[in-house]
Parts: sequence; structure tokens; C-alpha cells
Amino acid sequence: MKRRDFIKAAGVAGLMPGITLSNQTLIPPSSFPDIIMQSSLKPTSGPLDIVMGSLPADLYGHVFIAEGIPLEKNHLSPNGKGALTRVDFSHGQAQFTRKMIETPSAILQDKLSGLLDPFYLLGGTVYFSPNLGFMNYCNTAPIYMGDNRFALSYEGGIHYEFDGTTLDLITPIGEVDEWKSSLPPIAEAFAPDKWLFPQVRTTAHPYFDFRTGECYTINYGGNMGTTGTRHGFVRLINWDMKGRFKIWTITDRLGKNIYIAATSHSLGVTQNHIIIFETATRIENTRILGFKDVTPQRHSTSAWIIRKQDLNSNQHQVIADKVELNFDTSDIVCDYDDYAGEITLYGQYLSAMDKSEQQFHNEKLWFGGYVSSETSGYPVAPVDVGGLVRARIQVLEHSAREITNDFRLIRDQAVCWDMNDPAYRGHYQFPDQIKHIYWAAIGYRPEHVVKRIASAYDDYPNRLFNNQQLPNFAIPSALIHMDCEQMKIANVYQFPEDCVMRTPQFMEKNNSYDQNDGYIITTVVRKHPSHENSNGKEYWIFDGKNLAQGPICILASKRLHFATTNHALWVPQISQRPNNAYKADIAGYFKEKLPSHSQQVQQAIKRYILPRFS
Repeated sequence: MKRRDFIKAAGVAGLMPGITLSNQTLIPPSSFPDIIMQSSLKPTSGPLDIVMGSLPADLYGHVFIAEGIPLEKNHLSPNGKGALTRVDFSHGQAQFTRKMIETPSAILQDKLSGLLDPFYLLGGTVYFSPNLGFMNYCNTAPIYMGDNRFALSYEGGIHYEFDGTTLDLITPIGEVDEWKSSLPPIAEAFAPDKWLFPQVRTTAHPYFDFRTGECYTINYGGNMGTTGTRHGFVRLINWDMKGRFKIWTITDRLGKNIYIAATSHSLGVTQNHIIIFETATRIENTRILGFKDVTPQRHSTSAWIIRKQDLNSNQHQVIADKVELNFDTSDIVCDYDDYAGEITLYGQYLSAMDKSEQQFHNEKLWFGGYVSSETSGYPVAPVDVGGLVRARIQVLEHSAREITNDFRLIRDQAVCWDMNDPAYRGHYQFPDQIKHIYWAAIGYRPEHVVKRIASAYDDYPNRLFNNQQLPNFAIPSALIHMDCEQMKIANVYQFPEDCVMRTPQFMEKNNSYDQNDGYIITTVVRKHPSHENSNGKEYWIFDGKNLAQGPICILASKRLHFATTNHALWVPQISQRPNNAYKADIAGYFKEKLPSHSQQVQQAIKRYILPRFS
């Protein structure tokens, strides 16, 4: 029996009455590549070796890939110290350049000692300095802004622009005073004025609209989950990429501020509307105190729809209509075309998958044993199979509703485990109609099923597998081609078991316009490298029309390093950032704060930050 057929059969058997797997069942030795938790903190570059297949002659352009590197035990790896890699394709060859993402807070983290100046890891999630504030690694998504300008995003900090040719950060997007602190009032009251880095919560996917030459993003906070929601706020930001922000506080039709209890990873922008999502990545209020209790993510997605015609620059508020969608997701995209007020959305269905939770050292595993120090900080395994979703919303004059008859859900228990990261033509620029999306299914590993998570999600809605039916064998990563018109999985490739695949990215072919006519590059970490010239960190390239045939090329280098990769970006060409482009006065902000800080902090800022951001 082929492995794929065996997995399908095992999944079906697990659903049959009376057939269960004990959580004390022995599991095979782990094939997980622990090296995904390790990476260099130094810049590197060089040629990439073709260790399998060949590079297509028509492959060109540049791919930017962001990553997180855990710095200590229990550090949630996707939220780790940031690095950015650019892969360049030209004339049948590939090169890479990799640098650390050096935000001012990340720079200071390496320069400070003592008791109150350094950054401390709170709950494995965020670094905090009593004298400086909160860390911003800016490691989530590289985004093209147009005109040779590029942005990096982070849900817990201000967006930054970087130079695509040098990979150096240039400027924060917005002055610090244009962003509102996301701390609740009771915590903000204790925040010292000298803080350099206030906590700012925003979306991982600000939208730069090439059609209109403007950016939309958000700034939210004021509450702690479902506590203190009367202080909660969500601010919509419109930026012309030249000057100061236009900002509106979002309210419902009764005039009450809306709030976000979890996160807002994704942002939707159509021709006539903006959609604010509350996505399924909630971090418990007590986590920063060291408690590991789990509140399950909601099995729903709140969507607030704003009409662009209501954005009046003379007003400070804008009304949004709320629609509650009956699925949980984090990465959600939409058709730009919203003809007749109908919005079409595509997202991954997470099911009982908690993207905000990592494995903590020595905590109990579902199948027996304890989390090792080597994998502590890596995200927990899902405790159910996920899927892919289409939802549609009709926006009426004074309300909005889901078109429930158009809802579709795809679930394949052989491959749809731990759904992540969509890739499509025109990445971060929504096409009028999305026809093809390529998704990463990171997979399932029984040795990463944490008892704390399995117990918390025991009665989660719509589960196909209960805890006693969870497989005791690994289900490998899969690259999935979703046909959005037919709402089916058109093609799939399942990786060898020792691989972890993340971060697919679509690369266009020259003189081609079909959304499936291109190449898909993925990051792959292997326990057993594909070639003697590989260290286990590899790039696999696929034909977008035929994933099932496997990679057409594998690239590697002993000098190539990356850890847990997040999102990526492809552009056909890069050039130097315009000299007269926007630049915030972050240097002036630091100079104003300097006298309140220790000599150590002052010297570090003068030596390492002001020369770089002045």
C-alpha cells in the first residue's frame, strides 16, 4: 500500500466507531528536523547549488523570505529574531543574500546589560525591557509597495520600509506619535514616558494598492482579550506613502468602538470596501506571567466591513458592519472585484489548531513523554485536520450578511494538517478574481501533540478526529493547489517525512498571465539533506501546473541558513530605493528621549542607531 493510501485508510479507520488509538500508544522515532530551530545570526551570501533537477530557463526575478529565529528555550519560533533572505534568479543561476532584520529594538537587544535596560522573554512570546518597552522584530511578511519600495510587517510593532537591494531597514512607516499604544489604560498608566518602543498592535498584512497608490493598515488595542473591552479600539489607517496618516476610529452602528479580542493577522481590501478580520491567534492574558493555561480559539471569524465611500477626511470615525463567519482562520484573502457589493473570501480552515501556542520544555505530550529542549518553542501540532474555505458576503446599504449558500469547505484528512501561508499570482495585490491559490500544509507529528492543547480542544466544534483517534504516525508536509473556481484540490505534492515545508511563493513566467502558469518556490528543512552539498536547509521549486510530479529543482548551499520561515514575496526586478522617498523622523524621536536613559543606552543609540536612521 502506498503511503498516501495508508494515511487515507488510517484516517478513515480513525473515524469508525469503536476503533480508537490510545494516547499511550508507542510512536515511531521522530523524523522531525530539529535544525529548523537553529540558524546563524550573521549575514551570509553566495551561490546556490542545484542539487537536483535544473533551473527553468524562464525563471527570473527575486524572492524575499522572512524568518524567525528562537533565541532561547521556549521562544515561539515564528515570533523569533528576524532575518530576511533574498534569492535572485538570472540566466539559469541562483544566488542568495541574507541579513538580520535590524530594527532599533533588535539592535539594542544585543548591546545592553544590567537589570532594567535588557530585554526579557515573557511567556515565550514577546521580549520586554522595563526601561525601553517592547521588542519589534518585524519578521512576518515582506511586501512590495511599488516604485522600488518594500515593507516589512509584524503584528506587535510598527511596519518598516527596507531597501530591496541592500536588505537594510530605512525607516519606520509613520511617526511614533501616529501610532496609538495598544496597552489597556491600567497598564498604560504605569508605562514610563521614556519608553522608546511602545506596544503597537497591527496587522501582518497591510495592503498597498497599486491601483490607487495608497496603503491601508490598522492599529488596535486597549483591551486584553475579552477583558476591559470598553476601552478597546480599532483605528483604520490610510497612508499616501508620502506624509502623515489619515486615521479613523471604527465604530458599529450604535456608535460603540469595535475591538479585537485575539489578533488581526489579515486585512481585506476590495475596490469599494475594507474588511477587518479578527483571526484565530489569541494569546492568553496570563501568558506573560508564566502561566500556560489555554483558551481555545473561537470557531468563527469576525469580519467588519467598511465602505470606502464613508471615509471622510473631515471626520474621525467610520462605521463598520459586522458579519460572523462560521470558521476559524488566520490567512484570508479576497477578490478585489466586489461587483454588486458581493465580497468573495478564501482562507485556510484551522479547526483545532492553535497557531499561538508553542511547546514548552518538559511539558507532557499526548502520546507520552515530555517536550525536549531542542523542540521547545516550536509550534504545537494540530489536534484535527484542517481545510480550505470560501465564504461570500453581501454588503447592503446599512448592513452586511453572509451569503451562506455560497459557503464551501474542503477537508482532506490525508494532507490538510496545519494549514498555512497562501501563495497566488500578484501576491499581496489581490487580483480582480482569485482563481488559483497554493497553500502550505505543514503536516502533523504525534511527538508534537501537547497534552495541554489536546485537553483544551477536546470538545472543539466540527472535529473529524477526536483525541483518541489522533494518528500515532507522522503526516508529512504537503503543497496544495486550490482551484478556486471549482472549489477543489486540483493538485498536491506530499513531501518526504523528514521534511518540514513552509512559505510557498508564486513566481510568474515571462509573457504569461494565467494564475497557475508559473513556478512555486518553498522553503524546506530536512533531517536528511537531499545532497552532500546541502546542510538540510533547501529551496524546492515546482511547476505550478503539476505539483504532483515533485520538485523540478532543489537548491542548497552549506552557507545557507534559515530557521522557521514566515511569509515571502516575489518581484520581477529590484532597484535602489528612490532618494527622495518618505522617511520618518525616528532619529529626532530618539534624541528627544535620550536624556532619560542610562549612559549605556545613550551610547548604544548614538553609535548604532542614529547613524543608521538619521
